[in-house]
Amino acid sequence: MRRTKEEAAKTREEVLTAAAEIFYENGVSGSSLEKIAQRAGVTRGAIYWHFKDKAEVLTALHKEIRLPQETIVDYAIEHGHDDPLGLIEEGAIQVLQTLVNDEQQQRVFAIMILGCEFTEHLSDAAQRIVTANHEMFGKLTRLIEMADQQSPLAPLWTADSAARAIQCSMNGLLAEWLRSSKSFSLVDIGERLIRSLIASMRSTKAAGGLR
Repeated sequence: MRRTKEEAAKTREEVLTAAAEIFYENGVSGSSLEKIAQRAGVTRGAIYWHFKDKAEVLTALHKEIRLPQETIVDYAIEHGHDDPLGLIEEGAIQVLQTLVNDEQQQRVFAIMILGCEFTEHLSDAAQRIVTANHEMFGKLTRLIEMADQQSPLAPLWTADSAARAIQCSMNGLLAEWLRSSKSFSLVDIGERLIRSLIASMRSTKAAGGLR
């Protein structure tokens, strides 16, 4: 029984690895369970043992790339943090550092950012991405609201606009890096961008106190 469970887990992992490759190469709409099965070297029945359809495979891929920083963010929202903006800053930079060294995560992020068609009638896959982005936006907003309560944000910034700016900057940075075939240093450019953006959100008083 134990071996059977281990074999099932191994098959699931192989299917997800193959799915990331197929989605990355063909886009979500251009991919099928048949193509994923062929790449993984398994039958379609083996895929259906774990996933009911293509959308569920995509959802599983998204869940596979939950980073440690997300757990830290969730903890900070629940228990508080002495520098929420600093937490966002360092977490974003760590995400970039992790992504550079993990091709599987690069594929999944490419699928999330570039691989789905966002039309008037969203597919299940696209809706999953919209939901994930909405959830992350909510978390960023709550952290920035915490920062604003501790020390008011710089003029012209609100928690909503700051969260949106951070999310758009990260998504845009990753999308351009992937679209350009990684033609620039993601960590170097990304770190400069994120640090400058977060610095612009701090009030002069708050920034001075962190030096």
